Amino acid sequence: MHELHITLADGSSRVLRLTEKPILLGREPSCDLAFPSDPELSRRHLVVELEGNRWVVRDLGSTNGTRLNGLPLQTKHILKPGDKISASHITMLYREAEQPKNRTVFFDASRVEAHPSTVAIHLSDLLDSQTSERLSPEPASGSAWVTPLQALLRVGRELVQGRPLDELFGVVLNLALEGVGAERGVLMTQEGEDLVEKASRGGEFRISTAVRDRVMNHRESVLIESVADAPAMLSSKTIMMQGVRSLIAVPLQTDSRVIGLLYVDARNALRRFTNDDLGLLTVMANVAAMRIERQRLAEIEESQRRHEAELNQAAEIQKRHLPRTAPVWNGLEIAGMHSACLTVGGDYFDYLTLCDGRLGIVVADVAGKGMPAALMMMSLQARVQALAETCTDMSDFVTRLNRNMLPSCAPNKFVTMFAGSLDAATGELQYTNAGHLPGLLVRTTGEVEHLTEGGMFVGLLPNLQYERLTATLQEGDLLVLYTDGITEQENAAGDDYGVDRLQQEVTPRRDWPLEKLIAHVTAQVSAWAAGVPVSDDQTVVMVRRSAGLNVTARPLVLRP
Repeated sequence: MHELHITLADGSSRVLRLTEKPILLGREPSCDLAFPSDPELSRRHLVVELEGNRWVVRDLGSTNGTRLNGLPLQTKHILKPGDKISASHITMLYREAEQPKNRTVFFDASRVEAHPSTVAIHLSDLLDSQTSERLSPEPASGSAWVTPLQALLRVGRELVQGRPLDELFGVVLNLALEGVGAERGVLMTQEGEDLVEKASRGGEFRISTAVRDRVMNHRESVLIESVADAPAMLSSKTIMMQGVRSLIAVPLQTDSRVIGLLYVDARNALRRFTNDDLGLLTVMANVAAMRIERQRLAEIEESQRRHEAELNQAAEIQKRHLPRTAPVWNGLEIAGMHSACLTVGGDYFDYLTLCDGRLGIVVADVAGKGMPAALMMMSLQARVQALAETCTDMSDFVTRLNRNMLPSCAPNKFVTMFAGSLDAATGELQYTNAGHLPGLLVRTTGEVEHLTEGGMFVGLLPNLQYERLTATLQEGDLLVLYTDGITEQENAAGDDYGVDRLQQEVTPRRDWPLEKLIAHVTAQVSAWAAGVPVSDDQTVVMVRRSAGLNVTARPLVLRP
């Protein structure tokens, strides 16, 4: 059997066992692996499916492509263990299914039928006085045995003192064993589709799958007073071989769900668990489940607080790596804006004074979002500024940048970039477009040229060469650069804003003050989204050639 070990950009992972069913990955909610908020994925991006007795992977014509072992996936590929499939920030490792290590709990496919030696109850039964009286062998005169159970439940719910989870699991199990005088026991919690052992005493366990399912699916607490008297148990050789004489399994149950299972058993022929033991363990497990959930939430909240503080610090550092104002440049009007989708982001833009006196302009987009993209963006910024001190030719500039970025780029990470140098005196623009969205050169006549040529993404493949292109800005001509957070912002219907709409908004307003024009563009994108969350970082930079201007520095237009 094979499986996919799936890793996301935040480091979280899961394992998906492969059956005969194809595995579809994409943005559509109907996909088996659905990531609706990931703009780098196509709606139906790739599929892993069985052909004969071999698993294959196919790209489904996605916009940003699929990579296999770091290289673009061009055709159907027969998977071999160790193959790594990457799409956007998602990595899937194809491998042989791992066998459990040091496994001490096994579920036996025996049945549990109605029998005098088998008792099953619900937690709600214990809170009902009539049921409690029925379960109590010797109820006190004029009172019900339910009183101490309810008191225990109330006390447990009022407990606020927490322990670390690893310690709490062991404490709960020890209390359960001592409470009913059990010899052995195990506490397990639900992790995804599996029950995972958290604490145990007594070696290996063979637990009936029927018992497990009644506990987990039906929220029943199960007592088998005598395994020897239960016909279904006698048919289970593995359970009988362990010498189990009596057993109890109860759900770790909160008010809303079952989070795990508590199991105890006894091998002593003289020890039979009773209804009292069953009731006590049921309530103890309920108290324990609430304690576990409370502590788990507390640890998650603390982790989130630390993470948020770190992100805020990272955001402050990242802001210092982006220009706060546009430069003053005779003959040019310059303005820009940047807004991160998350606290930090992967968009990058910069204004550079090149060694030949020309204005350098870079607008780039690192694949992905969040902290991984932000770290790569800052690495990109350092390399760009270092190369700007010696490079004036944009072809050489991006070629060397690609070579420098390769060692630090993960297989599923790359950069799209528009890099240009502009001579304000002549209006000559030298540029290369490394897989980025087309720069728009809006003429005073209203005509628009798309600046698309240059080469592939930066940081993806070695030994790439980038072409240098030229264009000339006449007086009044406007250069518009942007990232896909603008053009790929979706509306409620799932339609992208698109390059055409951007062009239609800019062209008739090409003589507006640039800050006003940028504000208009971002407002139109926001109106287009109409409440749909921003899906990616957004950056816009505009440069207009104007005779003899000496424009004072303008702050960036920033949106929260």
